[in-house]
Amino acid sequence: MSIPAQARSVTQTGPAHAVGNRPGFGPTPRSRRSYTARPDGRVMTALRGTAYVLTSLASLAFLALVVLGVVWFARLQELLPVR
Repeated sequence: MSIPAQARSVTQTGPAHAVGNRPGFGPTPRSRRSYTARPDGRVMTALRGTAYVLTSLASLAFLALVVLGVVWFARLQELLPVR
């Protein structure tokens, strides 16, 4: 049940970003400005490239270690036969 005097006293100037049209409650509105609106500088491009190269090298090193572990395990099985 709502009180008519309270309903008329609330003025809305824009969209209600509140739960139940109560100002101050609910999610805050997002900014209309995008973070990717401006082009990245050279430093960000260099950092992105460095991160890409290091990530690729780390994944290649991991795969090499897995293959090396499999080879060592196969050699160990040849040296120690199961009875």
